[in-house]
Amino acid sequence: MRISRNLVQAFRGLRLNKGNTFLMTLGIMIGIASLTVIVAIGEGTKSKVLSRIASLGFGPESFSVYSGAGRLFFGRNRNVTSMTLQDADDIRAMPEVAIVVPRQRKRMRIINKKEFTSTRVYGVSPEWQPARQWKVVDGTFFNDMDMERKRKVIVLGATPAYNLFGEKDPIGKKIRVGQVFFEVIGLLKKKGLTESGYDPDNRALIPLTTSMSRLFRQAHLHSMKVVSIHPEMVQKTMEGVTQILRRNHGLSSLADDDFRFVTPEGIMQWVTESEQALNRMLFLVSTVSLLVGGVVIMNILLVSIRERIREIGVRRCFGARRSDITQQFLFESILVSLLGGLMGAILGWTLSTALRHFDFLPVKITLDPFLLAFIFSMIVGLIFGIYPARKAALLSPDETIR
Repeated sequence: MRISRNLVQAFRGLRLNKGNTFLMTLGIMIGIASLTVIVAIGEGTKSKVLSRIASLGFGPESFSVYSGAGRLFFGRNRNVTSMTLQDADDIRAMPEVAIVVPRQRKRMRIINKKEFTSTRVYGVSPEWQPARQWKVVDGTFFNDMDMERKRKVIVLGATPAYNLFGEKDPIGKKIRVGQVFFEVIGLLKKKGLTESGYDPDNRALIPLTTSMSRLFRQAHLHSMKVVSIHPEMVQKTMEGVTQILRRNHGLSSLADDDFRFVTPEGIMQWVTESEQALNRMLFLVSTVSLLVGGVVIMNILLVSIRERIREIGVRRCFGARRSDITQQFLFESILVSLLGGLMGAILGWTLSTALRHFDFLPVKITLDPFLLAFIFSMIVGLIFGIYPARKAALLSPDETIR
C-alpha cells in the first residue's frame, strides 16, 4: 500500500515539475538513442559481412587450408611446397568431410589478339563449383573427363571476360595464358566488388591436372578448400586435417605447422576490425552519455528537493516516514530514467530505420537494443537516485515545515 502511494506521489511530482522532468530525461534519451543505433549498426555490419562471405561460397560448414604458416592472409613461409594431392586424398577420406577442392594459383597475363589483362589463374578440380556454389551463366564448367585428359579449357570470371571480349560472347574463343592457348568453355556469374575493394570476379579457372602439367608445371598445391558435412563438425574436421598434414609432412611434435586455416569467422574478424574499433569507441561515448545523464538526474533532483522542501515537510507532518520520502524520490529517478530510455529507444529506432532506408550504413534492427535500453535506464535511475532520495529523507521535519 505504501509503495503504491509513494509511486503515485512520484508521478505527481514529475507532472508538477515538467521542466525538471524534461531536462532529466534529455541526457538519458541521447545516451540510449546512441546505444541502440550503435548496436543496430554492429549487427548490420556483422550480417552484411557474413552474407558477403556466404555469397563468395564460404559458408559456415567450410574452411580453407593454405600452405605456409602464419595468420590469415598475411602468412610467412609462403614458399612452402609440402602440400600435395596425397594430402587432399587423405583429407577426402575423412568421414566428417563432404568435399575437398585442391587448388593451385598464379597471377598471369591472358591475351586475346590485341587485348590483354592480368588475372588470378586457378587450377582446380570439378568439385570447385559445388563447393563455392558459383553458377555458370554461359557455357559449362569443366568435368572429370577434362581433368583426366588434361584438356586446355578455361572458365572466365566476369572481369577478365569483359576486359578481353567486352560485350561479345567469349564461349568457344581461343585465348593465350602465358604461352599456352586455352578454349573458353564457361563464364562465371558476376559477384561485384566487396566493401574492401576486392574483386572476386577477377579470376580464371582451369583443370588442376592441366595447370600441374602444362601451365604452372608444379606438383605442390597452393591451398585446399574443405567442406564438412555439417557446420558443427568444422572444428573436429580442422583437428583431423591438422593431424593428417603434420603426419604427411613429417613434422615433429615441437615443429610449427607449415600450413594455416582460414575460416569465415576469421575473415569476418579481419574485414570488420576497423568497424569494431569504431563501434567500441561509439559504445564508450554512449556509455559516457548515460553517465552524464545520470549525473544530470542527480543534480536536478537535489535542486528539486530544495524547491519542494515544503512538500516534504507536509508529508512528514502527516505521518510519512523517511522510507516513504526515499521511495518517492527514488521512484522519480527511476521513472525519469525509464521515460528517457523509452524516448531514446524510439529515437534510436527512428534513426536506425532512416539509416537502413537511405542505405548510409548497414543496419539490422533487433530486440537487443531495446532490452539494453530498459536495463541501462533502470540501473542509471537507481544508482543516481539513491543519494538525492536519502538526502530528502534525512531532512528535519521541523526545518522543512518552517
